[in-house]
Amino acid sequence: MTGTTAPRRTPGRVPRRAPRRDEQPRFPWRARVRYRIDETFARGTAPLMVWLAGVTLAVVLLAATALALLDTAVTDDRRGDFLEAFWASLLRTLDPGTMGGDAGWDFRLVSLLVTVAGIFVVSTLIGLIATGLDQKLASLREGRGLVTETDHTLIVGCTTVLPTIVAELVEANASERDACVVILSPVEKATVDLAVRTRVPDPRTTRIVCRTGDGSDVVDLAMVNPAATKSVIVLADEETRSDSRAIRTVLALMTFDPELEHLRIVVQCHEEHSAAALRRVTHGRITTIVSDDVVGRLAAQACRQEHLSAVYEELFDFGGGEIYFRAVPELVGATFAQAVLAFDGVAVLGLRRADGTVELAPDPSTVVGPDDQLVGVAEDDSTFTLTGVPDAVALPAVTPPPALAERAPEHFLFSGWSEIGPIILRELAEYVAPGSTVLIAADPRHCDLPAPEDLAALDRLTVTTRALHHHDTDAVVDMWSGRAPDHVLLVSYRDRLSATDADAEVLMALLQLRHAMALHGAPGATTVVAELLDPRDVPLARASGADGFLVSDRLTSLMIAQLSENPELDAVFTDLLDAEGAEISLQAPAAAVSGERPETFGDLVRLGLAVGDVVIGYRAAVVAPGVTSLGDGLVVNPPKRSAVHWNPGDQVIVVSRR
Repeated sequence: MTGTTAPRRTPGRVPRRAPRRDEQPRFPWRARVRYRIDETFARGTAPLMVWLAGVTLAVVLLAATALALLDTAVTDDRRGDFLEAFWASLLRTLDPGTMGGDAGWDFRLVSLLVTVAGIFVVSTLIGLIATGLDQKLASLREGRGLVTETDHTLIVGCTTVLPTIVAELVEANASERDACVVILSPVEKATVDLAVRTRVPDPRTTRIVCRTGDGSDVVDLAMVNPAATKSVIVLADEETRSDSRAIRTVLALMTFDPELEHLRIVVQCHEEHSAAALRRVTHGRITTIVSDDVVGRLAAQACRQEHLSAVYEELFDFGGGEIYFRAVPELVGATFAQAVLAFDGVAVLGLRRADGTVELAPDPSTVVGPDDQLVGVAEDDSTFTLTGVPDAVALPAVTPPPALAERAPEHFLFSGWSEIGPIILRELAEYVAPGSTVLIAADPRHCDLPAPEDLAALDRLTVTTRALHHHDTDAVVDMWSGRAPDHVLLVSYRDRLSATDADAEVLMALLQLRHAMALHGAPGATTVVAELLDPRDVPLARASGADGFLVSDRLTSLMIAQLSENPELDAVFTDLLDAEGAEISLQAPAAAVSGERPETFGDLVRLGLAVGDVVIGYRAAVVAPGVTSLGDGLVVNPPKRSAVHWNPGDQVIVVSRR
């Protein structure tokens, strides 16, 4: 057999045939008209207004034609005038009270019919206007309107860190006359508005616009005009703790700028492998921040020094001093020590090389290259000004601090545990001397204690665990009856509890520890640092007796806001948080100055350079009159000519590279 193969048929089934036109069901004309009317009503207010205008025009034209054919006098001196009849009928349609002075029964009869139709028209019109306004207000409340802003900051997502980020962006935009922050979130607009307005009651020169939508949906993303943004912040998904939504959002943003040549994107991730993959596929054109990694690194440094987190907060926020980059041709060929002392109102931290790498606290003899930029802390970009390059810097002979191998072992107590605990331990092992120990005392109801085999690989650090209910006062007192630790870190149960409940557990553990320390005593050098999730709980922790606070989510928020304004700061933050990079620390003045007593802050900076440290401020145990403190006696970037008055307990803030 030649030709095409006959189509196969399924046994027992008869193929369906489309009905012919004469076999299709016919509906009555009334049903078809009613269907068309229903479809018109379903389209919304605008089509109904058009139909209403058409009905009104038809009624007025019929009335005007009838009056003209009947040769009815509409006014005293004009009879059968179509235009006059049209105008009179239109007025009676819109205002029934106009017929009070009508004369002649033919005119009265036509006017009565027009007025009855007008009552229907006006009442329908009022209803349509009211319905349209309600629909518009409902649409605005739903946050589905188009955003026509340009050069705005776009935040995609809604998490607990959102209000802090918005507050920092408002502070950053304080010098701008017309700034805007747009928030696109799957959470309804009213909820986001309330959360932001509660924490940011005065946005000053910044407009805060909220829209409801999915950032990974291209249609929803187009609503907030991402192509015209100044920067985009993509927040991580707190509910699922997955980075899939953040990755999809980045892909959706790439539909507006495929090569990411114009979009400045900062992505918050939960996993380092997701962040690395995003940087790799975008050729490093986006900035990523892994929240748990940042919190773990900060906690590892802050748990050894009570007030260190306050120093980081001062450097990361937009209030007070900020980190800037500045090329200074006058310093080309000078040493780094000369560059540090060439500014009175700037704390120079390091150098940014021509290839973009940042080196904080380099050797004082390092020469500034022609393409190098200075990295410094200043009150404002306009205050990053040169005051005079010293001809030569004579550094005094100062005894350097002991090396890591020469330091004594440190003993830590971790009260509580979470997923960031292993990160804290890994980072802590890079800072402490060999023979240091960590005791993890945590409530098994709120966390899973680490297995011994997971802790065996830590160098210089021996870790033991103990299940402990913080509400069991006797157990806490018994635990404290042994060797008192040098440092106590109260870790938040962030994995299984809400921010409020997790902070409540930290505060309860703090009270229990204070009670145990009062019964058995503790060395005066014991530091107690509490990790809190909500900054509003800091006054409660202070009342409970804690001296140091690590508001972890706030510090992460500050970093995200800073990177959205200046992605180049990523290299600075990486160097500060890396155990192999530069380190910020608080040191006793006696160790830093080797018995000398400086008279000005500039003298103290010279003494720091003598041991390879960059002194950027100090913490005064007793704040001197006229000295502006940031809280806890912290003073960052004071003028080098300012006098210093040292008292027992004072510390200097240094950036060093050990």
